[in-house]
Amino acid sequence: MTKMAPTSAAQLILFELEDRSQSHLIALYDLAPRFVFVSRDNDAKDKGEVVTKDSFTKSVRREFSFRGRNYRLTVQPARIDRLSALRRDERAPASAPDLVEVEIFPSEREQVVEQVVRRLAMDRSRLSLTGENRDKVQMRFSLYEIQRELRAVNHTLSIQDIRESLTILARSRIIISTGPAPEPGKKSRGQNILESTAFPVLAIRSRPDLTDEDGGVEETYLEFNPLVSAAIRDLEFKPVSYAWLMKLKSPVSRWLYNRLSIEYDTAEDDAKPVAISADEIIKNSGMNEWSRLRDTLRVVTAAVDALVDEGILDQADKEYTKVGKRIDAIDYLLTPSAKFLEQVRRGRRVQRTNIELLKAIVGNVGRPDGFVPLRTAEAVEMRGKRAKRLLADAAQVSLPLNDE
Repeated sequence: MTKMAPTSAAQLILFELEDRSQSHLIALYDLAPRFVFVSRDNDAKDKGEVVTKDSFTKSVRREFSFRGRNYRLTVQPARIDRLSALRRDERAPASAPDLVEVEIFPSEREQVVEQVVRRLAMDRSRLSLTGENRDKVQMRFSLYEIQRELRAVNHTLSIQDIRESLTILARSRIIISTGPAPEPGKKSRGQNILESTAFPVLAIRSRPDLTDEDGGVEETYLEFNPLVSAAIRDLEFKPVSYAWLMKLKSPVSRWLYNRLSIEYDTAEDDAKPVAISADEIIKNSGMNEWSRLRDTLRVVTAAVDALVDEGILDQADKEYTKVGKRIDAIDYLLTPSAKFLEQVRRGRRVQRTNIELLKAIVGNVGRPDGFVPLRTAEAVEMRGKRAKRLLADAAQVSLPLNDE
């Protein structure tokens, strides 16, 4: 009798979440300032402009901190082809479209598209393993599915824009290293945690000349980078509110929401307010700095106040440091709402359940060396056990893992 090969892995099943108001946060990767946000201020620093022809775009280099450790980030631009701005009636009749090669950094559009890809990856049976050692995580989808999900969360992009965003994410290289930048003339003592793109493998099968729905129905697949794949394998992800992330209009607000989700990960019901400075938000979120400090501080304050407006914070107290009449710095004291803290507890319950279910399979308290294969029947059984356990946890009722 021929043995049937495993069709999934326990960690891929545990990454699924049917509640579409939720997404998964992969802490270090999602808090790293990997995106370059273009400012409307012509004098803004670090804009990540598109550079054409023979110009050379320098990599964006940043430093940020996470859980008390210092990290360095390098973002290299993607090189893509775009249609020339030359109008069709200025070209020779029946001539092919003129393409211009440009270099561009992933920006807010790519941030939103990557978040939608993450949400789709949590759908049932969406992920699979690939690679010689079956240690790479692959996802199949269509461009139209991304467009439909974007519409559902009030974001609108054409199929061509989605295609371009995915291509930028697949070609823009990210390097995350430990430690601060080395002194001039000295070698760095840190090590690279990630040197890859968001999606190191991307195959878009539909024809690039088709537009709108015509070009979005054919199947596409991508691979997640090693840092994301390792986080899925080791269950180092936690549910956060996808609904809130998609409602927040500012990328700085989205970063701050993720930061608070990590900050309160171990907090109890009587969670204390968190103190954070405008300088810390500016440095670690990757936001642009305006030519005038007051404009930069205005944007930071608006991003903070947006969390109050959405009910994530109960209040955000501000302490101003002034030089004369000029505001030179702002410190914020952020008080989380009961609704936000319940979301954090909900994420913690899912994390705890995932860890316990995996331990029940591998039979030890340590992390497995790789993905744990499951057959179809085992995957169905695991989904059922987790659903019961989460329902019981929500009702504060203990249910044994082997309950049928």
